[in-house]
Amino acid sequence: MADAVIQTPGRGSAPAAVNRGPVATLVYGLLQFGFWLIVGLFGNILVEWLCMGLLWPEQGSTRSQSLLEAEIRILQQDLQASLLTEQPTRFAVSMADQLQALLYQKTGLVNAMVVVRQHQHSVLRQGDNRFTGFIRQSLAAIHDYLLAGMIATQVYALRLSVLFLSIPVFVLAGLVGAIDGIVQRDLNRWRGGRELGQRYHLAKSMVAPGLTLPWILYLAWPTTVHPWLIILPFAVFVGWVVAITAATFKKYF
Repeated sequence: MADAVIQTPGRGSAPAAVNRGPVATLVYGLLQFGFWLIVGLFGNILVEWLCMGLLWPEQGSTRSQSLLEAEIRILQQDLQASLLTEQPTRFAVSMADQLQALLYQKTGLVNAMVVVRQHQHSVLRQGDNRFTGFIRQSLAAIHDYLLAGMIATQVYALRLSVLFLSIPVFVLAGLVGAIDGIVQRDLNRWRGGRELGQRYHLAKSMVAPGLTLPWILYLAWPTTVHPWLIILPFAVFVGWVVAITAATFKKYF
């Protein structure tokens, strides 16, 4: 009997792909999605601090408060109904309050802000010289940045809630695009038209960016912006590329 030959992968061979089941794929996707949401939150706070220090240093945390009030005002005026909840504005504000309580109140950061403010007042009572002036300005800056970070967290939660409530818009756009693409595909089939595989692969590769870019842009936008100015163009884009993908799909049913 011939000896069995055991093949070992070479140094330059590519690692074997990991085959995950549907449950493992779903759990992995949810964990990855949650990780990027956390990264986005810290990135949003960092952008707010950079805007405070570089672009609007004279406004301080009042700019963040004005941004939060403007976002809530937009939701109250233009977000009156949703397929996912009866009161979308109340849902978004509740999400913002819950995230703020989880990250700042339960972790003790709110108490730290109170302590910083008390130390600032105690320094004021010690007189005014160069050293105490420096300490007072430093404590005021720390308190201002912490307050801006807390408000930026609420703005982030508000916008995240709006994006969750806009999921039916993307689903509807995708369904309309798929139906239109299937009709165009059947018409092209009976007319004897040419099939363009490159157009199919290009359109298919643009679906994922069309779904992820509105989340990135809307969550990272440093100023007040109406959500429909970002959501609607990308929803139309998703419907368009889905229509092209369905129309140029080669296999017939």
